[in-house]
Amino acid sequence: MIMYRIRNVVIIAVILVAGCGREARITTTSPDALRTYTEGVSQWENFYYNEAKQSFEKALAADSTFAMAWCRLAMIDVATGNRLGARDMMSKALGYAPRATPREQLFIRMWHRQLEYDSQGAAGAADTLLQLYPDEKEAYLFRGALYEETEKNFDAAIRCYQHAIVVDSNYSRAVMSLGYAYSSLGDQDKAIEEMQRYIRLAPNVADPRSSYADLLLRAGRYDDALTQYQKSLELKPDYWYAFQKIGTIYAVLGRLAEAETQFRKSFSLLPGSAQTEAIFLGATAQLDLGRQNYSEAAAKFRRALVTDTTSVGASYGLMYTLGKMKKFAESESLLVRTTRELKHRNLYQSPAMLGFHLMKSRLLEDEGKLAKALAECDSAMEYSIPLTVAEVYRQRAEVQLAVGNFEPALDACEEALHTNPNSPAVLFTLTKVYHQKGDAAMTVEIGSRLLALWNDADPDFADRNELLRILGKKLPTAGPKPHQIESARALPEEFAISRFLS
Repeated sequence: MIMYRIRNVVIIAVILVAGCGREARITTTSPDALRTYTEGVSQWENFYYNEAKQSFEKALAADSTFAMAWCRLAMIDVATGNRLGARDMMSKALGYAPRATPREQLFIRMWHRQLEYDSQGAAGAADTLLQLYPDEKEAYLFRGALYEETEKNFDAAIRCYQHAIVVDSNYSRAVMSLGYAYSSLGDQDKAIEEMQRYIRLAPNVADPRSSYADLLLRAGRYDDALTQYQKSLELKPDYWYAFQKIGTIYAVLGRLAEAETQFRKSFSLLPGSAQTEAIFLGATAQLDLGRQNYSEAAAKFRRALVTDTTSVGASYGLMYTLGKMKKFAESESLLVRTTRELKHRNLYQSPAMLGFHLMKSRLLEDEGKLAKALAECDSAMEYSIPLTVAEVYRQRAEVQLAVGNFEPALDACEEALHTNPNSPAVLFTLTKVYHQKGDAAMTVEIGSRLLALWNDADPDFADRNELLRILGKKLPTAGPKPHQIESARALPEEFAISRFLS
C-alpha cells in the first residue's frame, strides 16, 4: 500500500464544458506539472515518444503523486514494446489513482486492463468511461483499436473514430486512425482522403507524411513512399518511425545494408529497454534471412528471446529459420511455447492468429507435409482482412507450387497481387511458377519486372541471385554460388515498433 504524507492538497484542474457539465479532467498539485504534462500529451499524440517521456518525467518531478503522468509513461512503454517498464509505471498510476477523479481512474483502469491482456476488461472500462463522459475522445480511439485488434470489427472501429472526430474535429490522431481503418478494409480512396486531411490538420508535424507514405507503401509505390518519409524527416530530422519505414522499403528492395542502417537510426531514437533491443535484434535477423545466413539469423533470434522471453515476433522468426535449417523438433517445441503465450495474451481467437497459422503452414511446407500446409492457409484466411489476405494467397501459391499444381498457384498469385501489384515477394513466387511450368516468355516478363525493382539490391541478397539464375543472367561476384541459393521469402513485418495500441 502506498502511504501518503498528510498535507493540504491544491487541486489544479482543466475544465471542459460538455454533455456532463463541468468535469475535472486532470488532477495534480502543481501548475508546472500540469504544464509539462499538457506538453507531453501533445508530443504523445504526434508519436514523439522521447520528448513525451521527458515531459511526463518533468511533470512527475513537480508532482510525484500525479497519477495520469504515471499512466502516460506506461502508455509510452506499451507503445515501444517495454511491457515490463509499463507495469512498473502503471503500478504507480494505480497507487495514486484514488487521489484523482473518477474520470481519470477509469482512464487508468482502461489502460491497465489492456496492459494485462484483459481485452474484455479494457473494453468494459472504455465503455463505462464513454457512457459517463461522452466527450472523452481518447477513449473512442482506444475502443476503436480494440475493435480492430481483438474482434476484427472494422465497422465498429470506424464509428468510434468518427465519434472522436465529432467530439473534436481537429483531433488529428482519430483522422489518421480512420484512414488506416479504411485502408485495412481495402478502400484506398477513402484512406487517402483521410490521410490528406490528417496532413492538413497537422502540416508541421512529421507523422502525417509518414502515415500517408504507409498507404503508398501498401500499394507498392515505393519511390513515392520514400519521398513522403523523407518529407517527414524534413519536418523532424529525428523522427524514428520514418527511419524505420525507410528501412522496411530498403529491405523489400533487397538493399539490406542500407536497411540495417535505417533500423539502427530508428531504434536509437526510441526510449531504450530490453524489449526494444529484442525487437531490433529481430529486425536485423530478418536481414540475415534475406542473405540466407540462417545460422546468424538464428543466433540473433535466440538472443532476442533471451532478452525478451515473451516476444512472439522473435519466436516466429526463429521458427521460420529452424524450418529452413530442417530442425523441426526444435521449431515444434517453439510453436507450443508460442501457443501458450498467445493464449496468455487472450489472442488465441483474435486476428493475431493470422501470423500463427501462416507460420505453421511454412513449417509444414518445409517438412513436405503439403496437404496440412494448405489446410493452415485455410485457417489463416479466417483471420485475414483485405489488407493482409495477400500474404495468405502468396503462401497458398508457394505450397501449390511445391505440390506441382501450377494453375491454382497462378490463381493465388493473381489474388495476392490485388492489394499490391508491385509486391516483390508475390512477383518472385509468380516468376517461379512460370519457370517451373515451362513458360519461358512469362518467366522473362515477370522476372524482368521484378529485376527492375531489385536493380539496386545488395550482391548477397539471396532472392535476387535466385532470380538471376532463373533468368540465365550472371550472378554478382560477391553473391552466393548458384547451388547455395534457395528462396529466402521474407517474413511478414513482425518486428516493427507499433505507434498504436498493441
